[in-house]
Amino acid sequence: MTHAETRRVGPRRPLQIVSPDEVRRIHETSLDILSEVGCVYYSRRALDVLAAAGAEVDYDTTVAKLPPELVERALATLPHSFTLGGRTPAYDLPLDGEHAYITSDGCATFVREHDGTVRPSTKADVSAAAQVVQGLDNISATSALVSAQDCPVETRVLHEFDACMRASEKHAIVVSVKDETEARDLIRMAEAVAGGARELYERPTFSVILCAVSPLHQERFGMDLAFTLAPAGIPMMLYPMPILGATAPVTPAGTAVVNNAEILAAITAIQLACPGARLIHAGGPTALYMRTGAYFANVPEALLLRAVQGQMARFYGLPAGLGWGGTKGKEPGVQSAYENTLGMMLELFAGADFLFGAGLLDSVTQMSLEELVVADEVFGMVSRLLRGVTVDREHLAVELIEQMGFKGDYLFAGHTRAHVRELWRAKLGETGTYDGWRAAGARGTADVAQAKVDELLAAAPPEFPAELAHEFDAIIAAAQC
Repeated sequence: MTHAETRRVGPRRPLQIVSPDEVRRIHETSLDILSEVGCVYYSRRALDVLAAAGAEVDYDTTVAKLPPELVERALATLPHSFTLGGRTPAYDLPLDGEHAYITSDGCATFVREHDGTVRPSTKADVSAAAQVVQGLDNISATSALVSAQDCPVETRVLHEFDACMRASEKHAIVVSVKDETEARDLIRMAEAVAGGARELYERPTFSVILCAVSPLHQERFGMDLAFTLAPAGIPMMLYPMPILGATAPVTPAGTAVVNNAEILAAITAIQLACPGARLIHAGGPTALYMRTGAYFANVPEALLLRAVQGQMARFYGLPAGLGWGGTKGKEPGVQSAYENTLGMMLELFAGADFLFGAGLLDSVTQMSLEELVVADEVFGMVSRLLRGVTVDREHLAVELIEQMGFKGDYLFAGHTRAHVRELWRAKLGETGTYDGWRAAGARGTADVAQAKVDELLAAAPPEFPAELAHEFDAIIAAAQC
């Protein structure tokens, strides 16, 4: 059985935070903003592409105003489903609306040890996180969960990709690629993994996050990277991060418009230049805690916004890869559990194909490997909820109910044996008695999670071909010259 088969949840009946009419109103308002206000593009190539297609471009201010029909033309060229390739085919992830995944997060710069010690991150930490992700059945893709700060800045993203590929067979999400040179080197490394350019196009081993800058800015590196990555078939997550009351209106509906307009602005430039580019409706709207100005990713308004974003993705027929996690909690505990679980449930029930964000604490600044284990357990439960209730003759069990009548012997029935493995089973949570728990040492959940981390790190990583390792080393060495 492939990994994706274990992550199939079937046709979705997504939760509606806003009505279909309100979804269309957000879309139409976004079009109005783009045509009347426009968007800032710092990429000269993006401006040239838009101008040639009929946008009103001011090269002095770098503002492009996009006619609605231009946006709609770009939307018409979007692919609606594609696959994120694993290092091996067993870990390929189809984005087709019938599977749900979670992935590790990225970009933190500190590591929280189990004893609470916090230290700067290294490449070894990137590798350790990828190895833990490899061993967790419910986490489907890896990433540079932290920065490889002991590696040269000019090749750091290559070292991070190298660490992820060596320690895991799963798809890699690249967070910190900065320019076209790095992108070309990443493509060469991925082609070596896939077996060539055509093979990479068919099964892209990595995807990339491209951030917008709120409000209504497309950064130069993001646009220019898109023009380099799209022809190679690399999927791109379009990732606005508007902040309610700071870089977007304080009202969730207003921020939904800013968020959506930024995604449409990116789609338009990329699809006009590279029709058929694989794009993912992504992002992580957040909020300020108004008393202190602190960044909060998991306040109810931010969670609602991401759920609305899931609805907008379905409206456009795009895969939804939503930001998630980002707890303000400082340790694996009650706060991180309730914040992250609420976000996971709401976003997946709103139709997200995958969530990007496991494994970080303190507003995505500290890596916690225990948090990966907790996310794996929670997502196992949420996946079961997403699969819902099957109502057919076999599952209604009418004949069995008639046969049993008033007897309570269902435990020994063949029907029970046939279906018992459909039930969710705990891997992390406590399932025994209080006395049994005390007798076993009364370990807390974080301690059990750490034991799982230790077990996974003690295991041998998946085999990485020697010739591929040599090729990676050569690409990185050449980039450092």
